Amino acid sequence: MSTEPRTVHVNVLVTKSLAVDEPAWCVDPHQGAQFLPDIAHNGAEVCARVEGRHGTVTYLGAWITQAPYAELAPEPLPMVAVEVSSNAVVMAPDAVRSFTALTRAHLDVLDRLADECERLRGEAE
Repeated sequence: MSTEPRTVHVNVLVTKSLAVDEPAWCVDPHQGAQFLPDIAHNGAEVCARVEGRHGTVTYLGAWITQAPYAELAPEPLPMVAVEVSSNAVVMAPDAVRSFTALTRAHLDVLDRLADECERLRGEAE
């Protein structure tokens, strides 16, 4: 065995704190982000709610989002995320009418969210 000093190269993961700009509208605590591309800014969620036979059903959730450091599709400007689901809810005719009225009102909320996102995009440019 040689007693000469040797060098070995070892890949290590270095953990350190990284400061990134945080938009005022972001409510995401960023827990679990390990790499810069993991960081996405997310605003408060708005969603429609209707009372169904088995409790409250939420749908068409939406929020302002931005992933400026994403590897595949970075979002340098804020966008609007809208949840669209394929779940079926069984309703009587009067509940369907209530559902459509609530949905129409929620669509106005989505329009206002789009307006807010447009304003934020203008500020970012």
